[in-house]
Amino acid sequence: MTRCREVAPDLWEAACVAAAFVPLQQSAAYAAALARRGRIVRRWLIEGTDGHTLYGMQAATRRIAGFSALTTALRGPFPFRTDALAAGSAPLAAAIGAMSRHWPHALICAPELDDGPAATQALRDARLRRVMTPQALAQVDLHGDKAGLRRRLDGKWRNRLVKAEAAGLRVDIARGGAAMTWLCAAHGRLMRAKRFRGLPPDFVADLAAVSARRYVFVCTAEHRRQTVAAALFLRHGAGATYLAAAAEPEGRARHAGTLLLWRGLIALQDAGVTTCDLGTIDTDRSPTLARFKLGAAAGIFIPCGTWTPSPL
Repeated sequence: MTRCREVAPDLWEAACVAAAFVPLQQSAAYAAALARRGRIVRRWLIEGTDGHTLYGMQAATRRIAGFSALTTALRGPFPFRTDALAAGSAPLAAAIGAMSRHWPHALICAPELDDGPAATQALRDARLRRVMTPQALAQVDLHGDKAGLRRRLDGKWRNRLVKAEAAGLRVDIARGGAAMTWLCAAHGRLMRAKRFRGLPPDFVADLAAVSARRYVFVCTAEHRRQTVAAALFLRHGAGATYLAAAAEPEGRARHAGTLLLWRGLIALQDAGVTTCDLGTIDTDRSPTLARFKLGAAAGIFIPCGTWTPSPL
């Protein structure tokens, strides 16, 4: 029999060690940052008939005028095992049922499952309907050695990296402080100038603040003692996320963004991280950014989109 067990934050972190990859949005740090904004966060482990954990799910509810209005499980439920889908729809139905019992209002989830017939059928059998098509994600597999990772880089990307390495840039990795302040300010200016949507700089700062210090990687590039670019990576379990980046014109001219992404990946690999999530890619609206991410030895993961319970 499938069992859906609610767990406390400390047990959640301990349990998630068994998962191959825990998305940032399902991490304890993300929950803590949401809590600062008044969200109520709960967590469940969904166990199969053999007692082993198949899925984990963390969901946050937003209140309007004091009433629960919307609950979202961003990139959840996520699988603990590669064969989780073999258990069919029952574990997924149990996860949605757990949320529905506690929060009888609008529910949205975005399961971390490969888009395809098996996931689609299991979710439909769990009485869910898709309300948003999936966005592709770029993820770098950090298994192996540095030489192998460098060989997997796109040729043009690798050439830009060579130029950046010869451009006289000094790269440092901080755990917050002035480097984080610079990045958030520069990232905010970039969002306003380019008019793109992303995590607000204050939320990015909160995520770094509530993360364990050793999990924060703020990579900065300096030229003539002036910061010209920065990039933030946050580790969560065995995975990490490339969360924000910004560069001044002088940094862009020296391909500082390329160098920082590479140095960040190497630092994560040295720390034992096995997967780095570079975020969404959109070849239509942001082709340059998509090429930049894919050129960094990234593979494409297409999850199954956003779902909500079907009307009875």
